[in-house]
Amino acid sequence: MKLKLPVTPIIKNLLFDQFCVGLNEKESMVTVKKLSKFNLKSILHYHVEGYESEKSFDECLENTINTIKSSSKNDNVPFTVFKPTGLGSLGLFYKMAQGQILDENDKNQLRRVEKRFDLCFQTCKKYGVKILIDSEESWIQPGVDSLVEKFMIKYNKEHSLIYNTVQMYLKNKIKYLEHLLICSKKKLFVPGVKIVRGAYMEKERSRAKKLGYDDPICMNKFETDKNFNDALKFLVKNLKYFNIVVGSHNEDSSYLLMDLMKTNKIKNDNKNIWFAQLYGMSDQISFNIASLGYNVCKLLPYGPVEEVIPYLIRRAEENSSVRGQSTRELDLIKKEFERRRINSQSLLH
Repeated sequence: MKLKLPVTPIIKNLLFDQFCVGLNEKESMVTVKKLSKFNLKSILHYHVEGYESEKSFDECLENTINTIKSSSKNDNVPFTVFKPTGLGSLGLFYKMAQGQILDENDKNQLRRVEKRFDLCFQTCKKYGVKILIDSEESWIQPGVDSLVEKFMIKYNKEHSLIYNTVQMYLKNKIKYLEHLLICSKKKLFVPGVKIVRGAYMEKERSRAKKLGYDDPICMNKFETDKNFNDALKFLVKNLKYFNIVVGSHNEDSSYLLMDLMKTNKIKNDNKNIWFAQLYGMSDQISFNIASLGYNVCKLLPYGPVEEVIPYLIRRAEENSSVRGQSTRELDLIKKEFERRRINSQSLLH
């Protein structure tokens, strides 16, 4: 679908070059090599989301598998990642999350989604690459969680091959971590967990207000920070049962994790703990921690400019310098993207 506004050149100049590393794998590897000189590892991410056709899901699967294979050839790329809505319908995940009865068409869709997920995980196992499952909005995330847990039980027997992402700005996520701990002990697997603060605050609060239910987001930054730091303490305390990736651009949380590791006599380079930051953000944290011998990754998104627009908008909203410089352009892009989204599909909000 064509955009009415010439957003591609605007996005390319304003956001893409700051937050993405290229249009394809080959371009991405240039950045991987540069980062490796500073003891920084990379996570390659073919970043597309929100597809609704089986053809596009299969294309995303093919690109994800190619990324896994490429990552396996480079010791500086221990992880890759995919977004669930790149491989399956948002509507299907919504029905699963809400506990709705699936009709025959839904069941057929689910079988195809499970097959795509499984092919990714089989490839990761074969090529020795770990994989992070990106997070979605709270009203579809439980559908993703149930699917990911099923595969973690299958593949995470001795260590974590698969890592699920947990957004700690949601009030109920400590309980989810406690749930994973119980499952780990009962079903004898090692949950992989990536904790982040969260990326959908405006959308989450807007939907809660519109539909009249309690806001699922922590009341303020203080509460979010507390939730995140409590998760850190919980995971380090139970490191016997978890492998963790800590995605944070917050210096205090990074220092807290370092202190927790020191207090618990955990070596800086313990293979079960990784720090992670997004490309284009918090380089001072990434480079400083890596210089001390900790495991640090930068997440490197790549893909066609038009396909990474939702990701880039979220990054711009988080990054005050971009937001301050380019408010008008960003607002236009957001409006145009919303027009395209509404015209292309009826999402369940």
